[in-house]
Amino acid sequence: MITLIDNSGTLAESVKGSLSTYADHALRVLEKIKEHVTIVVSDDKTLQELNGKYTGNNYPTDVLSFNADHLDPETGNFYLGDVIISIDRAKNQSIENNISLLDELTILTIHGILHLCGYDHIDEPSHKKMFAIQQNIIDKLKEQKFERH
Repeated sequence: MITLIDNSGTLAESVKGSLSTYADHALRVLEKIKEHVTIVVSDDKTLQELNGKYTGNNYPTDVLSFNADHLDPETGNFYLGDVIISIDRAKNQSIENNISLLDELTILTIHGILHLCGYDHIDEPSHKKMFAIQQNIIDKLKEQKFERH
């Protein structure tokens, strides 16, 4: 299950709906069907504050993940944690990569979810593994979008 919070106040309803659907798809591919993730879209200032507080890096970043790893007594679902995304970084990166803002937000969301599932990219082997899984999820999403049209 996905909860999306738009603290930036800039996302269209269609983008929020699509992003939630794509994040849910990522959880299904990762066989995390009963898990819950909260996605928060915020700004550079917030990401810089969180990055400084929790990683010691005093600069804005595009995405941060915070593991919760607990059972939600209200839903009975396992709560994986929160993915916090900078809308400012996402907009800049979508322009740099010549992709839509939704596509960039999707990539960042999937990346954050992978971190919540225990993947990391601290060395070359783990980097290759994580980004291969990320690309696999993105490819499956593209196939699904193509099949719907």
